[in-house]
Amino acid sequence: MKNFLLLAALALPTSALASYYSEVDLMTDETIHRVFIKSSTTTPNSIGIQEEAKISIKCKIKDGIITERIAYVATPTYNSDNITVGLRWDGGTPKSERWNESTSGTALFAPNASTFISDLALFDSLVFQWRPYSTTARAVKFELDKFHNDLEKLSDVGCFVIE
Repeated sequence: MKNFLLLAALALPTSALASYYSEVDLMTDETIHRVFIKSSTTTPNSIGIQEEAKISIKCKIKDGIITERIAYVATPTYNSDNITVGLRWDGGTPKSERWNESTSGTALFAPNASTFISDLALFDSLVFQWRPYSTTARAVKFELDKFHNDLEKLSDVGCFVIE
């Protein structure tokens, strides 16, 4: 019985840190390409439970033309209008940028999605910092080298060019 349970556990899929997904919108004939990346570290959400942050990238293409390209970080916290984020690529010097807030207050949009996606493909790690509403700054780390293949798929279909 123990051997059966061990085999059954090994057969279950493990949760991936990143995934690529593509589908065709039947109403618009646009092909929608998506990549989702979970942080390798967690931070307390608004009620204190540890959660990952997630990078989401979406690119829509119709007849070889990009009709939409967005990249954002969904945080496990409510951020209100705190839109200054910190970025630290491959352990280098941190820099601050002003990003765009989501209507829900729980995500921050890169002001230049193409440049951000290109940087994700060029670097092996990103520490992302933000300041939730009425609390101290939080940070999570993304191990980017683990999903370069997913970004290559976006590049292959023309969603961005590595700059």
